[in-house]
Amino acid sequence: MAARTPKFSRIPPEMRREELVDATLRCLAQHGHAGVSVRKIAAAAGVSIGLINHYYPSADQLICHAYERLSGGIAAHLLAVSAGGTDPRECLSLFIRESFGPGIFDPSTLGVWVVFWSMVRHSPDMQAVQQRTYAQYRQVLERHLGALAGEAGLPPLKIQAAATALNALLDGLWLTWCLNPADFSVEEGIAMCEGWVDAFAAGAFAGRLNIPGR
Repeated sequence: MAARTPKFSRIPPEMRREELVDATLRCLAQHGHAGVSVRKIAAAAGVSIGLINHYYPSADQLICHAYERLSGGIAAHLLAVSAGGTDPRECLSLFIRESFGPGIFDPSTLGVWVVFWSMVRHSPDMQAVQQRTYAQYRQVLERHLGALAGEAGLPPLKIQAAATALNALLDGLWLTWCLNPADFSVEEGIAMCEGWVDAFAAGAFAGRLNIPGR
């Protein structure tokens, strides 16, 4: 009788890796730093530790893959959603509203991000992922803010700085809300960001973000 093929070997490697990433994100959301454990991740995925080691020689590589999947996925999603606007201002409104959507504005993900951020300080691989995915995210804002500035007839501006400022506002509101959702409502958070964009379009930051000599 022919030997039976183990079940896991019939699953394509990329699918198996995605399953392990899903299990990793669940572990981090539930356990925080304690979730950075091959044993816990294996239990959550319903596989052996040896199988994880087969696909990821180290736990750091698995965490890095999870970080890229989550962060890069958010950037790609916001790009797709905001591209549906009919003009730059509507594109930014779509970006802002989706940023406060349930897939992103979720307190349960706070523990996941805290783990990622702590690892970025010490892991070159995590640093590379952070720089790459943050650049993708910020470039979406740069594109829409640059188009809005041109439509509003503003002088040449440091669009990257403007995008960084809006991103900091979004991140700060997300963190504040995750720590205490009673501080403000989602609609109030959206209104704060929309007010910032309105001020930007009206030239409120032109004197501070202008390009010298132009």
